[in-house]
Amino acid sequence: MRVITVASLDGYSRRKDKSVSLRFITQEKTSEEIKQIDELCDTFGVLYYKGESSLNKEEIADLDNVGLDLYDKKKTQSQRLRSVLFKVHEMNGGGKSGFADWYKVETEKIINHYKQKLDNE
Repeated sequence: MRVITVASLDGYSRRKDKSVSLRFITQEKTSEEIKQIDELCDTFGVLYYKGESSLNKEEIADLDNVGLDLYDKKKTQSQRLRSVLFKVHEMNGGGKSGFADWYKVETEKIINHYKQKLDNE
């Protein structure tokens, strides 16, 4: 889903993590357009703002083809795995205590699992 609309940049504010919050003002919207905007809240996307002129079909096609995974690099795969394992550890009542040792045991299980696959081929 996408929203393409005429808007004016109303302002911005800097955030402590060095990101920027942008505010745009659109013209009046129909209930259906507002529904589409509501559905996009808290999603990751691409913002392309072009002052004083509208987008042409080629620009719209280019925007539709932008690979969002290029921009969504919040965590590496290893950081994601560690975070998931930490949550599992917490769910099992471990909390923060003893996580380092538990993490070593669990990652060793994962390593051995894939080593066995190599041995079986």
